[in-house]
Amino acid sequence: MQDTTQSGAPAPAEPQPGDHELTPQEALEIAVRAHRSGDVAVAEAVYDRILAVLPDYADALHFSGILRHQTNRPRDAVRLIRRAIEIEPDDAGMHNNLGNVLFELDRPDLALQAYEMAIVLEPGHIDARNNLGVVLRALRRVDEAEAVYREAVDLEPRHREAWDNLGRLLSGRGRIKEAIACHVKALELEPANAGTRRFLVAAYAATDEKERALAILRKWLADEPNSASARHLIAAISGENVPERASDRYVEDLFNGFAASFDHKLARLDYRAPELVAAAVAALYPATGAGLAILDAGCGTGLCGPMLRPFAGHLVGVDLSGKMLEKAAQRGGYDALDRAELTQYFAAHPGAYDLIVSADTLCYFGPLETVLALAREALRPGGRFVFSVEAETGGEPYRLHSHGRYSHARGYVEQAAAAAGLRLEALEPAALRMERGEPVHGLIVTARVPAP
Repeated sequence: MQDTTQSGAPAPAEPQPGDHELTPQEALEIAVRAHRSGDVAVAEAVYDRILAVLPDYADALHFSGILRHQTNRPRDAVRLIRRAIEIEPDDAGMHNNLGNVLFELDRPDLALQAYEMAIVLEPGHIDARNNLGVVLRALRRVDEAEAVYREAVDLEPRHREAWDNLGRLLSGRGRIKEAIACHVKALELEPANAGTRRFLVAAYAATDEKERALAILRKWLADEPNSASARHLIAAISGENVPERASDRYVEDLFNGFAASFDHKLARLDYRAPELVAAAVAALYPATGAGLAILDAGCGTGLCGPMLRPFAGHLVGVDLSGKMLEKAAQRGGYDALDRAELTQYFAAHPGAYDLIVSADTLCYFGPLETVLALAREALRPGGRFVFSVEAETGGEPYRLHSHGRYSHARGYVEQAAAAAGLRLEALEPAALRMERGEPVHGLIVTARVPAP
């Protein structure tokens, strides 16, 4: 889903020195040009000056709302765009952009209405139709979402994002061959698109067509020699030069890339890791008044935060992805949010925490001894580390899979915890999420620093 500053404002000739005083339309064009070039401060200042004089100028309200959305002020964005729609109710682009903001505010029900209105006003509005498919899928109305995506690609066969979204939906339903056909089409339209490359690689890997996946990845790496994603996935699929953990750059790029839609994506996958980790915490401490110093390690968008808050006197979230932290800040509940790599953060905060939780983060580590030892150092005597890992059942202590995550064997987790000086209190099997119609099996682990 992308905001657009294209609709509603034709581009007049550039005003020249000595010309007449700027008209509102000319002033708006200056703001839009600054907006498109990334000069947010100038764009916002000009939008605000226009609206101070003409508070009902619909295009200025609309574009100012888009800017607020892009600078993480979604509620201001909703207010401005809704006011623009009151003035210009027949502008499909405004309804589409309102839907985008509402979707990110976790109101898919209202986003649905906005996209449907955009399509009523402009049946050929492909972005709105594609976005409608996204929100229908988030609402688990999967058959309807598939139908809408197919309508979109029938109406505009060159819409790369709609082909990819259709492919991802089909992949999630276990229809991998059909998904591959969609992603192949998308790659034909945009051969260098990193997202499309990743989707197609994942689909080929799921059907064990490793050479096709590697061919795409090697072309990707040739085009982008610094691509952490291509390098990591080549190692994951080929089994060659496997790193001990995913690089910081890989993790940061991965999660920055889908921060905006992360919660909705996880909802579609029946994602349970935060809930399971929080349930393990609840079994250890009284429901209220524990007053613990808690670290949410790899907090992402803050899904664990509301569930940990009742136990916390001080709750800190740490993550590598700045964009995920922005979402965690919007969700609220944390006393502090820090951008840092996990092991470095542990090392910099010795004896700071009564409890560390980590949901779906250690799946980006292979060997666990170092991260567990550093977590132990960040805990106070008697403190606990509650975390999830994906379960390895193939006989290896740990293994990097073609999707880019590591799994860990139960016996290996026990050994690594002991080596780190932690005493296991619980190690329970659980289904963490669904992928391609199959459960992802994991372990919920509770380990404790022995009291002196």
